[in-house]
Amino acid sequence: MKKKLLFIAPNYYGFNEVVYQGLRSFSNYEVIEIDSTKPYKYKNIGERIFNFFLKIFKGYNLKKIKTELYIQQSIQRSEKYDLLLVNRPDMLTKQALETAIAKSKKSKAILWDSIKKVPQSKEYLAKFDNVLSFDPDDCYNYGFTPITNFYFKEAQNWEIKFDVALLITYDNRINDAIKLFRYFNSHGIKAKARVFAYKKNQIKEKLPENMEIIEQIIPFKNSCEYYFDSKIILDLSHPHQKGLSFRPFEALGLKKKLITTAENVKSLEFYNTTNILYLQDINNIEIPEDFLKDEYLNPDSQITKRYSLENWVENVTS
Repeated sequence: MKKKLLFIAPNYYGFNEVVYQGLRSFSNYEVIEIDSTKPYKYKNIGERIFNFFLKIFKGYNLKKIKTELYIQQSIQRSEKYDLLLVNRPDMLTKQALETAIAKSKKSKAILWDSIKKVPQSKEYLAKFDNVLSFDPDDCYNYGFTPITNFYFKEAQNWEIKFDVALLITYDNRINDAIKLFRYFNSHGIKAKARVFAYKKNQIKEKLPENMEIIEQIIPFKNSCEYYFDSKIILDLSHPHQKGLSFRPFEALGLKKKLITTAENVKSLEFYNTTNILYLQDINNIEIPEDFLKDEYLNPDSQITKRYSLENWVENVTS
């Protein structure tokens, strides 16, 4: 009989779908997935009105109650699990987490954000057999097991139309993006960007014309397709985040060059100055002409394979 794996994660931009498909494709487990943020849909207007009064007079929220019921019932789909993987354990109630761990022979928490960015309860994390984190400071400070991100799409023969491409969510990195695009435009570097914002009117800065505002985020499984027609991926790291984003690994899989503000990129075994340019000072931008003109230098195939989704799945399920 096939071993069973319970995967619990929030549905953030479809990221959980990519991991779920990877677990199904590359592990030897029967995988059961639970969306810890699955929204409850009212059956009718009467239920919506009932919930309104329930919140006002009882302090209860029917949607939260129903979501918790869905999670608990989903956990009960099997008597026992061989492995439990949880992303964002803080999204679960104490009861749901304890139920899932009690039913699992082995449990692992996977953190894709630093503790500074998304605080996690030490009490929650202590319940797991292992905590995996991509942030080196958190691994050092809390004794977590280090992991990296991964790529899940590989290079094809695409027609190159742009030098640089950027996908970014509107936050405090926007001014750095504007500075870079002004540099690109003044130096004849053909660049494009999409900036996701919940509402266009929340953006107060004046963006260059080649920075497009979008109000519907691109699902994670499709986001790297935006880079297909570009030679270089631009990566702007979050402040106070030491762990590397997905951009360096997507660039590796797609055989794209990378411009990044993340200093830790130098620690990667596939780092080289032909493919990767680290920008130390965003106020003093200098992109060498050779970096733009030189062809991509293929790393050793064994190194590339180490950062594939298949290899990542093997590591987290071992």
